[in-house]
Amino acid sequence: MSISSLTYLAPIRKAAVGRTLDYQLLETAGELYTAGEFLASAQTVFRHLFPDGEPPDLAAGFAFTQGSSRVTARITDGVCFLSVPMARLPTTGSGVAALRYVLTRINGSGQLHQARLHGEDIHLEFTEKLSALHPQKLIEVLRRMPVVADQHDDWMASQFGVTPLDRGTVGALDDDELERAEQGWRTHWNDVEELLTESQRKRSQFFLNEVTSFALQRIRFVLPVGGSVLPRMLESANTFNDSDVDPRKRETTLAKCIKDMKAISSDELRRSVGHVEYAINPFTEGTPARLSSFFGPGNYMNTIKKFRAAGQSMDTALPLIGTYYYLLATHSWPTEIGLAMQAGLASASDKPWREAAGIMLDHAEQLVERYRDEPEDEDGEEEGDDEADAGDAAEPDQEQAQ
Repeated sequence: MSISSLTYLAPIRKAAVGRTLDYQLLETAGELYTAGEFLASAQTVFRHLFPDGEPPDLAAGFAFTQGSSRVTARITDGVCFLSVPMARLPTTGSGVAALRYVLTRINGSGQLHQARLHGEDIHLEFTEKLSALHPQKLIEVLRRMPVVADQHDDWMASQFGVTPLDRGTVGALDDDELERAEQGWRTHWNDVEELLTESQRKRSQFFLNEVTSFALQRIRFVLPVGGSVLPRMLESANTFNDSDVDPRKRETTLAKCIKDMKAISSDELRRSVGHVEYAINPFTEGTPARLSSFFGPGNYMNTIKKFRAAGQSMDTALPLIGTYYYLLATHSWPTEIGLAMQAGLASASDKPWREAAGIMLDHAEQLVERYRDEPEDEDGEEEGDDEADAGDAAEPDQEQAQ
């Protein structure tokens, strides 16, 4: 029997604390760089990203916590140096395998940051002369490098026996949160398994895109997942959530991921969830214009309405539910808007597809109307690095494939 409804899973993951950033400072940094004021340009970028308190003293060295990563920034003799301690190699033979993993999975040609070995310690590092350090390059490294370290250190510890270095604090979930996390994890992957079966029956590229997005984004919204689990999930998502990959390969990869995720023990899951803090908001800023780009007039909503007119309720409801989870998982929203989207998901929870489709469609249109804004200026938007792993944004009618 095919899946008849979806249950709303309330978030255990804490919402990111958004800081009000002065984007005029970012423009000023670009102007200073163009004018040859390279040190002032870099310092202005840090003032933009860290608006609270005194400006960072980069000459003395400035450290901050990003998830489980600790980042150190320093400018000396016209050179900017960024470093994230990652792992210490074991004395056993698995150290060679760990280095091979770093070289093939973390380092890359043309990549701004690279892993480097200091004795037995692996650090992710970036070094650049200020004269070549455009503000956007600096922002990209500051956002991306800690995320890469965060995604790989625990997995390397479980596979190769490395010791994570100088980690940020990861807050343990309480007993109630752990129980909800366990239940939500099992519920999610059971739902995804049934949705994959439905996708294989439908043979619809659009529906497959929605299933793969839902598979990744609902669990990322609900759980503060990391540890050894997150990199495995994201590695699979790089294939099953890529609309340019052959659909059969995507389905096979997702099926294997479902099997692997369902096989994760309670102990491993508990070790892989925890609350973290971010000095730099890792998510894209959620705006009313962002809502309009999805739920306002356009190809995406026209496609969904055609499904509803044809009586295809699952094809109507799942994209809307999945898009809500995507936006909540990858964006930081004003509290009122975030709660409004969660309320929409809760109102459609456990409803048959036909009823859920009507609820979600009405809610999405009312959401846009309530928070109406001018269309989004994509060229002027600064994206958070959360999209660096598996959720890069495309056009709204294609974004669920990402």
